[in-house]
Amino acid sequence: MKKSPNHKSGRRIEPVLPVNVLPKGRRCVVVGGGAIAARKAGHLLLAGADIVVVSPDLSEPLKAMVDAGDASWQARAFEDGDTAGAFVVFAATNDRAVNRRVLEVCQAQGILCSSVDGNWPDGDFVTPATFRKENLTVSVATGGQSCRRSRLVKDSLVRHVAMVETADLVVIGTSHHELSLAEREPYHMAGERAREVGRMLAQVWGIHEFMILNTCNRVEVWAAVSAEALDSGLVKQTLAFDHLPDDRYYVKHGYEAFAHSAVTAAGLLSQTPGENHIVAQIKEALDASLEANWAGSLIRDWVGATLRVSKAIRCEAGPLLRDFEIEDLCLDFVAASLSGPLSEHSVLLLGSGVVGKAVLDRVLSRGASCDWCYHVNQPEVPAGAAERVNLFSFNRLREQLSEVDVILCTTAHSGYVLHKSHAPFLNQERDVLIVDLSIPRNVDPELEEAMDNIRIVDLDDLKHWYRREAADLDAIRRLADETVAQHRNLYDRIVATFTGGHA
Repeated sequence: MKKSPNHKSGRRIEPVLPVNVLPKGRRCVVVGGGAIAARKAGHLLLAGADIVVVSPDLSEPLKAMVDAGDASWQARAFEDGDTAGAFVVFAATNDRAVNRRVLEVCQAQGILCSSVDGNWPDGDFVTPATFRKENLTVSVATGGQSCRRSRLVKDSLVRHVAMVETADLVVIGTSHHELSLAEREPYHMAGERAREVGRMLAQVWGIHEFMILNTCNRVEVWAAVSAEALDSGLVKQTLAFDHLPDDRYYVKHGYEAFAHSAVTAAGLLSQTPGENHIVAQIKEALDASLEANWAGSLIRDWVGATLRVSKAIRCEAGPLLRDFEIEDLCLDFVAASLSGPLSEHSVLLLGSGVVGKAVLDRVLSRGASCDWCYHVNQPEVPAGAAERVNLFSFNRLREQLSEVDVILCTTAHSGYVLHKSHAPFLNQERDVLIVDLSIPRNVDPELEEAMDNIRIVDLDDLKHWYRREAADLDAIRRLADETVAQHRNLYDRIVATFTGGHA
C-alpha cells in the first residue's frame, strides 16, 4: 500500500474525500467496548444505523445503549465472521493487533472499515470532528495531521453556529436627519477609510456578512449580525458611533431593518425624497462588499429584495412624488438666487461623475453655457452641445475662475478642491455663488470669509431651503410602510435561510 509522505511533525497525512454516508437501517459493527467505541456507536445511532457491538466488556454509555435497545451486543472477542453483511465497521479496541485483523477481514470482504488507532491510514475512512444542530451537521478533518486542531476548529464553529441562530438583519448608521453636514463628515466612509472599517468589521466574531453604504446623505452598515456581537458594542466602536448620543444615530433590527432598507432604496429618506441615485449607490456598495468578501449570497438576497420592494413603493407613491433629484434641487436653488435667467451667467461645473453629468444636462436644458472641469478621465460632451461646453482639466482651473459667477461642485475628493488660495483668482467684480454637492465637502468654508462677494451653499443649506409639505411626506411614508408590509415574506425567507428555518 502506498504511503503518504510524512508531515514535518512526523505524523502521516492522508488526502480525504468528504462524504455523508447513509447507514439508516443497515448493519453497522463496532468492535470494542470502551469510550472511543461508544462515541462511534453514538454517531451511528444518530444516523439511524442497526448497530452491533462486539466486545467482552462494555463501558457505561454502551451498556445504556444496549439496555435501551439501540444496539445489540456480542459479549465476546472479535471473530472473523462478525463483519459479514456489514455496511461499515469500526475497529475500536485498545489492541492494535486486533484492530489490524478487523481491517484485514473487512478488506477481504469488500467492507468499509475505519480503525481508531495507528492503523487508520490503512483503513477506508475516518470520522472527522463533528457536531450536529437539528438538521445542520458540521465536520472538520485534518487528514490525520492534528486531532486537537480539528477539535479546536469544531468547537469554534459550535460557537459560530450558535451566533448564526441568534443573528438577524441590522442597519446601523446616521444620516442628514440626525447630524448636520459638518457633524456628519467625520463619520463618512469612503476610499481607504471604508476599506479600513470593513477590514475591522470582518474580524468581529458574529458579524456574518455586511456591506457599507456611504452617500452624501447617510453612512450605514447593513449586516447579518448575532445578538451577542451587536450587544458587545464593537460595531458601534468600529464606526466611532460610541462617541455620539443615542439620538444621533440609529440601529434598526430585524424587519425594521428590512423596511428601512426598502424605504431608503425608494429615495424617501433622501434630502430630496424620491431621488433615484440611491439605487445605483446601493448596487455599487453591494459590488464593493462582494469584491472585498465582506458580503455573500445573504446580503445579495437582501439587496435584491430591497430593490424589489423599493420599486413597488415607487409605483405606489409615484403620483405623490415629483420626479426630483439633487441636481434639480441645485438648479432650482441657483435659479431662485440669481438675478436674471441662468443663461445670462457664466457657469463653471467641477466634476464629471454621475452627478456632474446630470448637473450638466440640467444646465444645458436651461439654455446656459458651461465651463466643465474634469480631474482624471476626460468625459464626452453631450451630442449637439459642443459649442456651449468648454471642457478642460483641473490643471487649468485657476485661469478659468476669473470669469465665472456660478460654480457647481460635484467632485468626489477626500479634501478641498476649492480653498482660500483660489480667492485671488475668482471674479472680483461680481457676486459668486458656489454650490457644493460633495460629501465630504470639497469647497473650503473659509473661502467665503476671504471675499465679501462669495456665497457658499452646501447640501444642508439646500435641504433647509427646500421643504416638502409635512402632510405629503406623512402620507407617502404611510403608503411605503403598507407596501413593505405586503412583502414581509421576503424578509422572513431571507432570515430563514441562516437561522435554520426559524424566521
